[in-house]
Amino acid sequence: MFFDIDGTLVSFKTHRISPAVLEGLHRLQAKGIKLFVATGRQQETAVEAVGVFPFDGYITVSGQFCFAGDQVLWDNPIPPDSARHLIGLLERSGSPCVFLEGMQSHTVNPDSRLELFPQQLNIPVPPVIPLREMLNRRFYQAVAFYTREEQQAAGADFFLGLNVLRWHPAFVDVVAPGGGKDHGMDVILKHFGIELSETMAFGDGENDLPMLRHARIGVAMGNADDVVKHEADYVTGTVDEDGILTALEHFELL
Repeated sequence: MFFDIDGTLVSFKTHRISPAVLEGLHRLQAKGIKLFVATGRQQETAVEAVGVFPFDGYITVSGQFCFAGDQVLWDNPIPPDSARHLIGLLERSGSPCVFLEGMQSHTVNPDSRLELFPQQLNIPVPPVIPLREMLNRRFYQAVAFYTREEQQAAGADFFLGLNVLRWHPAFVDVVAPGGGKDHGMDVILKHFGIELSETMAFGDGENDLPMLRHARIGVAMGNADDVVKHEADYVTGTVDEDGILTALEHFELL
């Protein structure tokens, strides 16, 4: 099973997994079911967000860095040419952006919109550096503050072939071409010898859609975007209603 973090496992209100869901996860593992995280967060903040629960593996930065224990299974930073294009866009627009570099992250073009990070995700705003310093850094994902309207007005070629994923109205996650949580799923499944037909995935944002479509059963949380609910195989309760448990009981897994 694959679980998004924010809005799926972890409440935007409490910033933690509920005790009831934690108990359910332990019961699943006791049955021998493998449990994986699939998130746009980087490695460090992903592990911090889910606390002490021993997930079997992690898909982080939207499928660009996957690991199980101490073993790295996939490592796919944004290519240098694409990175230069993105940095040029940010120079011209002045939009704030957070670059996720594996174990650390940095902010460029800061403004008040960045307060969404501590307010909604319980993540401090990363240190600010000059934008052009990012030309010399290796990064996996850029969290670029463009609204849906700004993105549509810019046109389909604005990000020059990069994979653009949205789960929040204020910003997009920008990753390497071909990246996404669905690709991360394939990496994890190959490593553990699990068939795609045996999978279930839970999510709430548009960036979860590739994963929900890819899994045998895709479950949308009750707080999910309407487009996510429309494409899911099953819509459960909200994260604050312990919707994960509702779905697991519906499919007779608990």
